Amino acid sequence: MKKLFALIIFTLVSFYSYSQAQMTDSLKEVLDKNEGKLNALDERVLINETDLSKLNKLKVSGYVQAQWFMYDKDHITVNEPTNSFLIRRARVKFTYEALDGVKFVVQPDFSTGNLSLKDAYAVVNIPKLKGWSIWAGQFNRTNYEVEYSSSQREVLERSRVIRALYPGEREIGAKLEYKGTKVPLLLQLMAMNGNFTGLQAVDYDSKKDLMGRLVYSFKLPSAGIGIDLGPNFYYGHTGIKYNTFISDENGKLDSTTYKAGDYLPKQWVGGEIQIFADILGGMSVKGEYVQGMNSSSSTSNQSSSASIATKRTDPSKVRNFKGYYVYLIKNVGPKNQVIFKYDYYDPNTSLSGDAAKGDVNWKTYTLAWQYYLNDNIRISMQYEMPKYETNASRPADYRDLTGAYGNTLGIRVQAKF
Repeated sequence: MKKLFALIIFTLVSFYSYSQAQMTDSLKEVLDKNEGKLNALDERVLINETDLSKLNKLKVSGYVQAQWFMYDKDHITVNEPTNSFLIRRARVKFTYEALDGVKFVVQPDFSTGNLSLKDAYAVVNIPKLKGWSIWAGQFNRTNYEVEYSSSQREVLERSRVIRALYPGEREIGAKLEYKGTKVPLLLQLMAMNGNFTGLQAVDYDSKKDLMGRLVYSFKLPSAGIGIDLGPNFYYGHTGIKYNTFISDENGKLDSTTYKAGDYLPKQWVGGEIQIFADILGGMSVKGEYVQGMNSSSSTSNQSSSASIATKRTDPSKVRNFKGYYVYLIKNVGPKNQVIFKYDYYDPNTSLSGDAAKGDVNWKTYTLAWQYYLNDNIRISMQYEMPKYETNASRPADYRDLTGAYGNTLGIRVQAKF
């Protein structure tokens, strides 16, 4: 009896042990499978985190400017429009900060009929030199009104002298920049092709142009005033390829002083000032003066086979010039701004009542108002009154540098993101 009882107990224990072993193996198999799934999930999470960290380094911004112009009907010829809608700018800016102190920027413009690349550059902060950075690529020239974004500017367009000296605003080159932290100083030195029009990818002469700008900022806390001021310069050249006919500042043709391969001077100096005052809700006064010698190349420079008659009627030009602009900006409450602007540009200071209509000087008066609906929407209205120098050869419907006729009313709605 005892032996039978022991056998039954042994059998039950053996069966229980076998069952437990089977359950342990099954549980281990399930855990192994789940662990594999968890590891795969961890890998996917790590991949997603890596992708998200890259996206966090990318900033997308931009703006669209839709506007309407109405032109002075007294300066409109037959069949010319008196008003027009247009998309002035439609830009998207991509800024990618790959590493601390390393940034890449690309900004295309999608304006109607004007798909173009505005910016494409890299910025690298110089290690161990705090405040110093190097820029390379296509970006704004080193000038206050040029660098002042079109999405922030108080009037619809830049001053006439700035548009004439820096067409297209951008250039291809390299820039060394210093932004002081302890000392409120901005220093910019730029080397560039000097002939960029937004079309060619490489320079068409060997010399490079130089620009420099120095701005010092200081405050008068007791008066609630901040002032930025400093000098700037441009030192460059215009190459002569084939057409050696040159029109001097008096309009006289000369084909013997220069030969193919020579360079015409393109050099000027200037100064800027911006005054910001916390008075009566806030106001500012901004201005710049520039003078020097500018030159432009003949379009027949690109063709050695052009006839003598063509070369004589399309010479390169050398002119002494001067120009300046002044803004008076007043805040009215938190959402409104009123602006008065005056700018002056004389492309040829050597002649008064210039015989060549392209050399007449311009005085432009602008009255403007801006309303900030919110942080993203701004409504602007301005009335521009250009006054040009009279001479016998200027026709009654003579256009200004932008192609507009006489006084112009402009209304713009800007959406920014």
